[in-house]
Amino acid sequence: MSDPASTLESLAAKAGQLYSLPVVAMQVLELTNNPQVDARALKQCIENDPALTTKLLRVVNSSLFGLHCEVSDLNQALTLLGIKPLKLLVLGFSLPGELFAGMAGDVLGRYWRHTLTKAVAAREISESFWRQPGDEAFIAGLLQDLGMLLLIQELGEPYVRFLDKVAATGGNLAALETRSLGFEHTALTARLLAQWHLPDTLVEAVAPPTECPPAPGASPPARPLSQIVRLAELVARLVADEQTHVLGDLLALGETEDPFSQEQLEELIGNLEQTVGQLADVLSLQLPQGLQYRDVLVQAHLQLARVASETAEDMVRQQDRRPIPPCEGPELLDEIQSLSEAIAKVSGRAGEPVAPNRAKAAGPEPPAAESPRRATAGALAAVVAAAPHRHADARPFAVEPDPGLLAQLAAAVTACRQSDRAVSLLLVELDNLDDLITTYGVEGFEKLRRFLETVCRSLDHPGTTCLPHGEAGFAIILPRCDRQPTVNLGRHLIERIRRVTSGQSSGGRPAVSISIGAATVSQPLNKFPPRKLFDGANRCLYGSHASGGGVVKSIEIY
Repeated sequence: MSDPASTLESLAAKAGQLYSLPVVAMQVLELTNNPQVDARALKQCIENDPALTTKLLRVVNSSLFGLHCEVSDLNQALTLLGIKPLKLLVLGFSLPGELFAGMAGDVLGRYWRHTLTKAVAAREISESFWRQPGDEAFIAGLLQDLGMLLLIQELGEPYVRFLDKVAATGGNLAALETRSLGFEHTALTARLLAQWHLPDTLVEAVAPPTECPPAPGASPPARPLSQIVRLAELVARLVADEQTHVLGDLLALGETEDPFSQEQLEELIGNLEQTVGQLADVLSLQLPQGLQYRDVLVQAHLQLARVASETAEDMVRQQDRRPIPPCEGPELLDEIQSLSEAIAKVSGRAGEPVAPNRAKAAGPEPPAAESPRRATAGALAAVVAAAPHRHADARPFAVEPDPGLLAQLAAAVTACRQSDRAVSLLLVELDNLDDLITTYGVEGFEKLRRFLETVCRSLDHPGTTCLPHGEAGFAIILPRCDRQPTVNLGRHLIERIRRVTSGQSSGGRPAVSISIGAATVSQPLNKFPPRKLFDGANRCLYGSHASGGGVVKSIEIY
């Protein structure tokens, strides 16, 4: 199996050699970070880059300012712009052009629409809801997806096809990247920004939660910035990518990130589209046309209300087994496999077999009549994530973990070892899987799984990572979390599922409940194998199922 960590470091090192911020941009950022800005030095620095000077003058003379006469003096232009807008524009104008070379127009347009939406949303959330300066949040949103451009340049067509398929199906890009590459593109972004010597708080804000955990005694601003960027990413997925199903996740996260609320979300999106369009004009970017952010939000609310209604009233009835569009199932799994092979070639392991991402039965498929679960296996494959491989001759808890999960566990263990803190893993799984599929049908089962995912992702613990696990469950990595708090979080999940789904088990239908296995290592030693944490949690998960479900079984690993 390839090592995701070494592949990530190799890609980051290569990117650091090929792409760099211009010296003038770095100097401008350094000068503007000083509370007492030297205006004269700033002007002299910008004048060293005639192209940048021309672009800044064009912005000042654009319709954004509505001046009656043209400004040709850089001093006057800098005065009109102000320090913060200048800092943001310089960075926007100075991204390495090689990163965008040879990129298809539709891919580039989709990238910029998502990125600018996220950057503007991050600034607004920071200034309007957190009452703190928004320029650093804007920069974090603007830069967070640079790793995607790096992967396009390095992996080429397989990654572009993968992005197209994820966009078409509305999938979770970070989770699917982790499954196929072993890491998500924002981890690559964080490595690149660190090589550019940008501030640590910025690097931490763009990285996946377990990539750059705050060191002991770190200043508190790092955590709010990462929260802001996380909210802004969901806003961009909602309105820029038209992933209306993330509205529930966004509102659930907003409930835990006071004071973000549904009313504030509507206010934010009301002004977002116009600002994004103006910024695109300033940066001379061509965005896809015909998308109205307000309309997307209305559609998302309607979908959320419909799902809630169906969950409350219709999920107790057998759902129609309508065919699932192929792009949501096997074709996406094909793209994941293709991308896994591409990353193996890039990392110099083209001769090694790539671990399959699609579950395969160990033996011949039994007749459909023998098991209701088998009878729906074909349709279920298009709905649920590829399940870990279970050996036919193994004990029920002998499950092979997904490579992406092991990679994330390894990163969390390393980070927690460096900070001398505990790390825990929760494995959460729906009980009575066969009965749930038989009773609620494929669509009803998928609604249950999506709801479970929303609940898992809304756990109130900093740095949490949630990944699909098995046919009906999720793995939750909890950095800096001891055994008892981990068990308490697991009990909270069980209680929330029980409370929301109570009343769904009438008429002889199976109760909706979950089993949870938890494992904690309080002080990870050097070379501690992440697999031990997974195996411990999985044994506890099996014990939870065996005791009737609806409980947390835990173990501490030494």
